[in-house]
Amino acid sequence: MLLPERLLLLATRRDKGSVYMRTSSRIIYGLSGAVLMELALRDKLDIRKKKLIVVDSEPTGIVYLDDALEQIAQAKKDKKAKYWVQKLGNTKLKRQIYADLVVEEMVKDESYQFLGIFPIRRFPIQNVGAVDQLIQDVQKAVFTEEIEKLDDNRTVLLLGLLNTCQLTPILFAPEDKKEAKNRIEKIMKSNVLAKSVSEAVQAVDAAVMGAVAATVAVSSSSS
Repeated sequence: MLLPERLLLLATRRDKGSVYMRTSSRIIYGLSGAVLMELALRDKLDIRKKKLIVVDSEPTGIVYLDDALEQIAQAKKDKKAKYWVQKLGNTKLKRQIYADLVVEEMVKDESYQFLGIFPIRRFPIQNVGAVDQLIQDVQKAVFTEEIEKLDDNRTVLLLGLLNTCQLTPILFAPEDKKEAKNRIEKIMKSNVLAKSVSEAVQAVDAAVMGAVAATVAVSSSSS
């Protein structure tokens, strides 16, 4: 399962089919970062002089990945990862990922128009078993005693995105929340990330945290 799909599934309330309120202002940047990470994991992107560049423009066949790849390839100047995290982070991207999850029968599309005018988008979880397994994989990775043996790059990156998007408290029991958050931070600071993924992926991970932090700061100052 692709990294953006994993993240969005974990951010979606099972019955109501909308993202958790606590992550609503963060998830778009988490998803755009996950898209860039997925492209980098596929060796489509690299980093040069602290800026993302396209090294393989061959389409992946996945609409939202190819949209991002095309935008980066056609840019007049190379840009830093944070620029692309913010540029690609929007509700259109979220809808595109949901559309693929509908086709894969992971979620159901129960969207409707309120009063026949206002679109209300709802995508309740359909494949509950697959989501349960995804949560178990995350929990197992977080509490492993052998961090260096984490060999699924997407799971390692997903852990960082969960913390950044404030989803960790949702996936762990109340008594485990604090420890889970601390352990994820430890994993992301360890050399397992440097060993397992490219410099481009690491740059995107840092860019997501920066973009989310900036959004939170603006929200706080306006409230």
